[in-house]
Amino acid sequence: MPSEQTDFAVIGGGPAGAAATLTLRRHAPQRHVVLLEAGRHDRPKPGEVLPAVAQGLLRQLGVWTSFVAEAFVESRAVVSAWSGETPDERHSMFSAQGAGGQLDRARFDRLLVQSADAAGAEVRFASPVCSAVREGYGWRLKLPDGDIVADAVIWATGRSWKLARSFGAKLRAHSHLAAYTRFFDRAPGDCQIVIEARPEGWWYSADLPDQCRVVACLTDPDLGSEMRDPKSWYRALAATQLIAPLLSSGARETAALVKSAGTVTIDPAAGERWVAAGDSLFAADPLSSRGIIHALRSGILAAYAASDMLDGRGELARKRYAMIARQGFADYVPALAAHYAAAARWDTAFWQRRGRHFQNPAAAATQG
Repeated sequence: MPSEQTDFAVIGGGPAGAAATLTLRRHAPQRHVVLLEAGRHDRPKPGEVLPAVAQGLLRQLGVWTSFVAEAFVESRAVVSAWSGETPDERHSMFSAQGAGGQLDRARFDRLLVQSADAAGAEVRFASPVCSAVREGYGWRLKLPDGDIVADAVIWATGRSWKLARSFGAKLRAHSHLAAYTRFFDRAPGDCQIVIEARPEGWWYSADLPDQCRVVACLTDPDLGSEMRDPKSWYRALAATQLIAPLLSSGARETAALVKSAGTVTIDPAAGERWVAAGDSLFAADPLSSRGIIHALRSGILAAYAASDMLDGRGELARKRYAMIARQGFADYVPALAAHYAAAARWDTAFWQRRGRHFQNPAAAATQG
């Protein structure tokens, strides 16, 4: 089978990959862009909060009107039992930026990819990239049904780093965390995000569209291995102060998911005709609330960097992009350390580890 040719190949159809694709179509409409998504965005994904500041990014990408039409749940308040047992409430009505959104991630991801398709990109679902090999000035990407040769690649496969060796990138895990998540229907909410610190880690819940709810326990993988067992998970849930009451007697579990949620970075952030974006570049602890905002921003910046590479400014693009990535991580570490320090009121393994890991945030940022 003959190889196909393209100017840009974007690997990964999550928010970062879609944002990169949309930006390339707007910034360089004369270039051909192929978006390769391994799945179909038809499986449950942890619900995420989209902060109000994202409105500017969605407008920049040209998808704000489509986003509004989806009618996601408005996030009106964050309720937390973090530094103490007394709940703290922060209402969006007191924020100058207004309310954010509580997303059905599969729907949100489909929205972005469909927008990329409408913008003129070639979108391919069920197209995992098996390997990437340098060829000439570009890259040969091996797919199950053939090869694509791209002049430049944007790598945005989320928390899957199977292509790291292909691109010569090294991973560094700064902390380990796992999210033991369950989804429910018949669980009407009140447009609030609820967070609760517990001896075993911390819990998170948010209501989703169509009277659905996501509930997750986040702890270290070795400490939470029993959380895979429904009985253990529900027993730990019952001990929560704020989370357990959110599930009414009629709530029904519809899916369960376990995912890595620790902090991981790669080095370098970009190389010869390739750029990493989203979680592939920097996977953050969910407590930082960086997820989708970071994905959208890094996808946009990666698109400009990749475009500069084809325009003969590759070295400058790599240096500039690496500098932005380093600064983002340097800002993240002390902020996350402060969040965890505020809740370190238990002498348990989970919280002891957070104290040791973040006791020198400046050094951790330098190492990243």
